[in-house]
Amino acid sequence: MAKKNFREHLQADEVRYKKYLYVLRPLLAARWIRARPGVPPMRFADLAQHTLDAARDAALIAEINALLEVKMRAGEAATSPRWPGIHAFIEAELAANAAEPITPLPSADGSGLDAFLHETVLRFDGAAMEVV
Repeated sequence: MAKKNFREHLQADEVRYKKYLYVLRPLLAARWIRARPGVPPMRFADLAQHTLDAARDAALIAEINALLEVKMRAGEAATSPRWPGIHAFIEAELAANAAEPITPLPSADGSGLDAFLHETVLRFDGAAMEVV
């Protein structure tokens, strides 16, 4: 998703603010997943805070914060010239993700969920029949 949005929407001299966020969120989520197990936070601020290093990425964080501030005041279709720090970060993260080997997830045993669904349907189907 990040690669497609980057390729289709962030190559022009003028880019829409929200397209940067459409690329940054999945890249930061991928960074989260590489670093720790579990689901990444939904809030962008939490995701950025836990995936970017305040000392090492200070300039990038400042640029992202400026982008967020401008985006909140601008309209949905508002554009600006490219943000060089964010653009460089995106290119580096896309390259890092492309170099990372894809590890398939283990197959899950869905028999427990199937049994739960079956029991639930039978229970509620029986309850509905009694009401009628």
